[in-house]
Amino acid sequence: MAIEKFDVVVSGGGLSGLLTAIGLLRETPDLSIAIVEPVKQTNLSQPQVNFDGRCLALSYGSIQLLNHWGAWQELKQLAWPIKTIVTSDRGHAGKTIMKADDYELNAMGYVVEMRNLGMVLQNTLSHLEQEREKAQESGINITWFNPDTIESIEQERDKTYIALSSGKELCATLLIVAEGGASPTREKLGIECSVSSYPQSALIANVRTKGGEAKLNKLLARADQKYVDKVCHHVAFERFTTTGPVAFLPIGKQEYSLVWTETPERIESLLNLSNEALIQELQSSFGFAAGQVTSMSKPEVYPLSLIKAQQLFVGRSVLIGNSAHTVHPIAGQGFNLGLRDIAVLVNEIKQAHESNADIGDFSTLMAYSNNRVGDINRITGFTDILVRGFALEGRAPAAVRTLGLMALQKCDNLQQWLALHFMSRGSLKNIPQLKQMES
Repeated sequence: MAIEKFDVVVSGGGLSGLLTAIGLLRETPDLSIAIVEPVKQTNLSQPQVNFDGRCLALSYGSIQLLNHWGAWQELKQLAWPIKTIVTSDRGHAGKTIMKADDYELNAMGYVVEMRNLGMVLQNTLSHLEQEREKAQESGINITWFNPDTIESIEQERDKTYIALSSGKELCATLLIVAEGGASPTREKLGIECSVSSYPQSALIANVRTKGGEAKLNKLLARADQKYVDKVCHHVAFERFTTTGPVAFLPIGKQEYSLVWTETPERIESLLNLSNEALIQELQSSFGFAAGQVTSMSKPEVYPLSLIKAQQLFVGRSVLIGNSAHTVHPIAGQGFNLGLRDIAVLVNEIKQAHESNADIGDFSTLMAYSNNRVGDINRITGFTDILVRGFALEGRAPAAVRTLGLMALQKCDNLQQWLALHFMSRGSLKNIPQLKQMES
């Protein structure tokens, strides 16, 4: 069987893999690209089965990049804006309220279902390929190998040879690993990870509420008398408890995506409850800031851990997204962090290609790694401190948390720093395409 040659092979056709392919087609349209994906590709008008109903919070910076690469216009119709973020500590007085108006924005971010984001990225990639065909541009469009997986990898000085489970053989200048947290290719490459398992699991569901407008408007009025009730259905809540945070992300009028973090033992007992009893337990844990919970979808549970690859590349193979780092869902930073990986890697590939340099050599991948390490360490450290700090019991830790939240509410500079973390506006160097848009 003949070896098929490509400039770039992407292992993983999920969100990160699709977005990488889109970025490469936009920025370096004459590169040949292959995607290896274990899940059989379905009709592009329907989401793949590996895209579930979990929700992602897209930061301001992420939305700007999606718009730059042509995916946001369609996705915006399926997303719900976050105009205000309320952070609190259960049983204590401290609260922080951050508002998009303070930063002259329509929204601090948007919430979107993973299945909808996957469908839009599939559509965007398909439209890009169709545009190239109509324009009769030279080069090869995306070549899919699915269902298929990487069986073995042999890296040489100037090429990487990839054997697939189907028996096909590929040759690539660069292999991009975008397989998710449990990446088999990362293991085949011999890249080790540091793993910190949290004593927590996340219960994911969608909930509906009623009757929360009056309390919410009162809460927002305390923060700013001029703030009107038009943002009432666009408020995200993050409430910290000693067993883990509880997040309500708005997905519609009085509809929320729930991320309820508890100990695995507690989660197991919750799953044995009736739906009505489970709602009562949720109400007790979260409170009534968003109103009374009236219904909850069937919950799904995911164990939580912090995973960091000890290196981002080896030879001509490079890690992005959850294959490089998996973080706690607190503050909704995981996907946004991975998107910045993609932005930087695509930019480094573009710069190398335009200067006739090797897109997979050491200098190209080291530039990517040097750019990303600081941002990755900052976000993984920030989320880890939040998880562990708010889990501490006792009066002294509670007092520190209360004072911290009050200080954030009163100090504009501190609140701006936290808001910039959430929105990725303080990370322009990590999304180089946005710098180019502003220049």
